[in-house]
Amino acid sequence: MNLNTVFTINVVIAGLFGVGFVFAPEAMQAPYGVSPEQAAASASMGRFFGASNLGYAMLFWFIRGTAASDARTAVVKAVCLGFGASFLVSLIEQMSGTFGPMGWSTVALYGIFAAVYGYFGFGKGAEA
Repeated sequence: MNLNTVFTINVVIAGLFGVGFVFAPEAMQAPYGVSPEQAAASASMGRFFGASNLGYAMLFWFIRGTAASDARTAVVKAVCLGFGASFLVSLIEQMSGTFGPMGWSTVALYGIFAAVYGYFGFGKGAEA
């Protein structure tokens, strides 16, 4: 798998979550075991989360076809660290019982993307 493939996969995932959370934040939280009251109270934050995901999707869309460069590697490193922090937060929240079993999918997604971007940003894949 090359870095452009990872970017493309990330476009799809971030885009779907982004659109879902912008337009239906309460419905997006339901599968995670968030109560309707909590989902309604956090709908505006869900929309911010969705908008942020749309921004990621656009970043990955625009950078996926660029040539290897210091700037591209810097973006990959920054994204790796951001996904790493998100992995830790989602793991802590999952372990505290904030989310239902579906929350493990979020932990997994953040962990996988942190590891893959870490490989391309800090490992031998940095030239890709």
